[in-house]
Amino acid sequence: MFAGRKKSVSIKSAAVFLAVLLIISFIAVIVDRNIRANTIHVNGKAMILGVGQEYDYPADDDLVHYKSYNKDVVTVDSNGVFRAVSKGSALVKVGTSEITVYVEDAPTALSFSENELSIGVGERYMPSLQVVGSELNTGFEFSSSDPNVLGVDSAGNVIGIANGSADVSVKSYNGLSASARVNVLSAPESIQFPVSEKTIYLGTQKYMKPSVSSGSASKMIYIDSDNTSVLKTEGSNFIPVSAGEATVTAKTYNGKTAVCKVTVAEAPFYIRTDLDPGKPMVALSFDDGPNAKTTSVILDTLEQNHGSATFFMVANRLSKQGNADCAKRMVSLGCQLGNHTYDHSHYGKDVTPADITNGINAIKNATGYAPSVFRPTGGYLSDTIKNNAAAPICLWSVDTNDWKYKDAERIGKYVLDHAQDGDIILMHDIYKTSAEAVQKFVPELVKRGFQIVNIAELAYYKDAEMQNGHVYSSFH
Repeated sequence: MFAGRKKSVSIKSAAVFLAVLLIISFIAVIVDRNIRANTIHVNGKAMILGVGQEYDYPADDDLVHYKSYNKDVVTVDSNGVFRAVSKGSALVKVGTSEITVYVEDAPTALSFSENELSIGVGERYMPSLQVVGSELNTGFEFSSSDPNVLGVDSAGNVIGIANGSADVSVKSYNGLSASARVNVLSAPESIQFPVSEKTIYLGTQKYMKPSVSSGSASKMIYIDSDNTSVLKTEGSNFIPVSAGEATVTAKTYNGKTAVCKVTVAEAPFYIRTDLDPGKPMVALSFDDGPNAKTTSVILDTLEQNHGSATFFMVANRLSKQGNADCAKRMVSLGCQLGNHTYDHSHYGKDVTPADITNGINAIKNATGYAPSVFRPTGGYLSDTIKNNAAAPICLWSVDTNDWKYKDAERIGKYVLDHAQDGDIILMHDIYKTSAEAVQKFVPELVKRGFQIVNIAELAYYKDAEMQNGHVYSSFH
């Protein structure tokens, strides 16, 4: 009897023990699941949403617990769906981690900064997206109208696949959209700067945009200076720092390169560094002087209107009373000295080397500076002139004929009717009517937005490199 009872107890004990084990195991599973749920790894500590935007948090476990500590800004349901309610920030608990959610205003408009752009085959580029009314930078969907020509990833980076054109489009979470045309061209075979060598004066900057081979594109061109203590670059802008030399290299996305050797120097006395290359400018030039009485009137007008001019002097006139002082004043005002031969006695092929060199020497003796440009008498050229000018040869694009029509009103009207950005205007500073005309039209040109400059300034700010013996008539 006792043996039977022991057996019964043993069976019951075993059953109870088994039940306990099952309960313990079940509890262990639940605990384990909760432990795993509460230690979920959160990718990042912050996110940005726009008002009205929803975001389904990518949790791997259904047992993750969510809680927003600022439901006026962000709500989150038990399934991990975040909803942006109003602008601000909110701390949201995800398991044992916390995420700061920043909510921006909903966008009111979208546009690409460029309606059309070109990239090369194989080039990767992110078109700039303008988001109006919001600081939001997420929640956008990008697509390509022709994936065989243009690829686009989820961040908005486009990549050229094959030659052709396609639209890249973007949509916001609140239904806004925009698109831009992307032309995919061949990869560049070469790249070059406008010039291989450049002199830049301290106090100025130069825009030196390189170009790639015809029919190709490289949206991204990387430009660097090898000597930033002399020259810095900001994109295609060359910014001088100190006198010296630097080599600038431009590189396309596919590795093609170009170089430009830059010399940074102090500007000569006749080139101002405060002119605006973005505004129109005309160069005034005067022949046959100086003549103290009339030239002084012209210099007064230039000084009063922040202007400059090039004076092509007949050098033997410098020996006449007051004329040398006029020439020195030209220097002090930053005007450019030009050579118009020594005595204006020969023209064209009759001009001798001595006519030119004697003029140079007389001007230098009177002012301390050699002339930096030459104008042939009558505008007539010859090989002798080109070979002996020792300076760039400057003609003109606007002829006032002031020597013929000694009428200040007529001369002034002609200039105002014909002067265009980049012109070189021809006048003579020996006539009273010419000086009176200058007094009338210079202030009016300034009022119209023109800068009154000398020829060297015009060439410099129009990015023209003048060479000795070469002929120039304008810089349009």
